[in-house]
Amino acid sequence: MNSAPDSSDAALAANEETSRTPDAFGIGTTDAPGMSTTAPPVGIDADPPDPADEVLVDQAGRPLGPRALKTRRKILEATTALLGEKPLREMRVIDIARRIGSSPATFYQYFKDVEDVVLYLAGQAKEATPQLVEIIGGDWEGAEGLERGKRLANLVIDHWEKYAPVLRARNNASDEGHPALREERMAAMMPLVEAFQQAIERSQARAAAETPEAGPAFDGGHVDPFAGATTLASCLERTSMYHRFIEEAGSSRESLVETTAVFLQGMLTSRR
Repeated sequence: MNSAPDSSDAALAANEETSRTPDAFGIGTTDAPGMSTTAPPVGIDADPPDPADEVLVDQAGRPLGPRALKTRRKILEATTALLGEKPLREMRVIDIARRIGSSPATFYQYFKDVEDVVLYLAGQAKEATPQLVEIIGGDWEGAEGLERGKRLANLVIDHWEKYAPVLRARNNASDEGHPALREERMAAMMPLVEAFQQAIERSQARAAAETPEAGPAFDGGHVDPFAGATTLASCLERTSMYHRFIEEAGSSRESLVETTAVFLQGMLTSRR
């Protein structure tokens, strides 16, 4: 998909990256070359480098100094900006290199290809998952449950607002069968599905303990916990993805959040 760097570009990149400080920036555990398990912030203009960047290494496994960290963060921001302008499948390394005023060889110092950058950015977006899971795991009954639903809806909408280009690229690539980005999407979504499922199961268990078995009268049907959980996760994601369209069509942010909270509470307190 992307062209490999030529020798002249490689020489330019080597010259650019001579100012490293290995003693100040140690090597940490990585998931893949150039990708740290400790994700830096998406913003790239911060100076000096964020301490979280200290564990980052380049594709050759060398620790990154301040200048290299700044270049890497420029690549991340340029990729995010370009994802807001064109689909992932149409992006090329040269597009990113031109956006930061550098060469493809410089790009290849830090990432294998465009998809590698998007995978890293998607991993950053996934860091919000534990906070969302913690909210889902609370009590959904009564006024407290409705407020919990509003909090969850607001957080997910804000999350999409912050990471929209990356999340759309991740989801589209996942739908098109990209294995790594599909796994990244599932890693972000399945904890939410599991938390929703457990909440539904708790509610159904309470109902079974409190009431006798249903008689012949119609009881409104049964909510399967896993099916209900996947429905909630999908609806929450889609609502957040298109929240601006919904608001422009006539609903305020407050109305959207409250409606989403009512929907969530209704399913998560289901007694059937």
